Amino acid sequence: MNAREIELFRTIMHCRTLSAAAQVLHVTQPALSKALRHCEDRLGYQLFRRNGGRLIPTAEANALIAEADRLYQQIQSFGTLARAIGGRAGGVLRLGATSSLANSLVPRALAQLRAEFPAARIIVQTLAVPELEQALLARRVDVGLALSPLLVPGLEVTVVGSVACVVLLPQGHPLAASTTLGPAELAGQPEIGFGTAQDFGRSVASAFQRAGVERQLTIEVGTTTGALALVRAGGGFAVVDGFTRDYLPPDVVAVPFEPQLCRHVHLVRTEVSGTPALTGRFRALMEAMCRAWPRPP
Repeated sequence: MNAREIELFRTIMHCRTLSAAAQVLHVTQPALSKALRHCEDRLGYQLFRRNGGRLIPTAEANALIAEADRLYQQIQSFGTLARAIGGRAGGVLRLGATSSLANSLVPRALAQLRAEFPAARIIVQTLAVPELEQALLARRVDVGLALSPLLVPGLEVTVVGSVACVVLLPQGHPLAASTTLGPAELAGQPEIGFGTAQDFGRSVASAFQRAGVERQLTIEVGTTTGALALVRAGGGFAVVDGFTRDYLPPDVVAVPFEPQLCRHVHLVRTEVSGTPALTGRFRALMEAMCRAWPRPP
């Protein structure tokens, strides 16, 4: 089936009569009937059986409709994207970001970007690092943001900012009133955190190892927002990036981690997709917001 035949097929499926489908498609009923017969001839099987004035879908038609709906929506989205790319005041930005940035700096940067480009179409995905790397390689996103190094062959990775790490604790925890917390104070406490398979998990593990303290990693997570939710539920403490302060619930506290441990904001911008004015301006906004954030001394 080509795109037009997919549109005809799904419209008939949803209307169940040729006359109603013809009205929706703005064609005559004889023309639609002819197009349906031509489509069925090409496929080699019937899509509908006639019962009075109604069309009854065959088993083959019922098997095809979900995929036809999905493809039709993709075609519609493609058309919207194509029109947006050609708009001078608009354009398209497809952004992928890891969870903490997607909940802190990114919303503020995008709010400013929308104010400057009101006709822009912005698509945001929150992705773990491996999925973000794949999305960049496949050019499914134009800009990638992460707090861990991104390994994307052929694309330049830029560090646009840094942030010191904090310890998250539930309100009322015996250590919640501390001015700073380090491995010695956290010894024996259950930890919610990243495993050593991840870059940040290795950094936290090294900090505990240098202090001669065994890490009590009881719950391993893949995202900062996941760690925050588990801390809030009383599962233990978590060492995370300081951007988390931007979206802390009132029943969780953040205490600076000592010795200081920093995370860096890595930005990848593809050069062959997206609208250059949007991607360039978004990068500039992220750099400005990172500079304005309290930086590690």
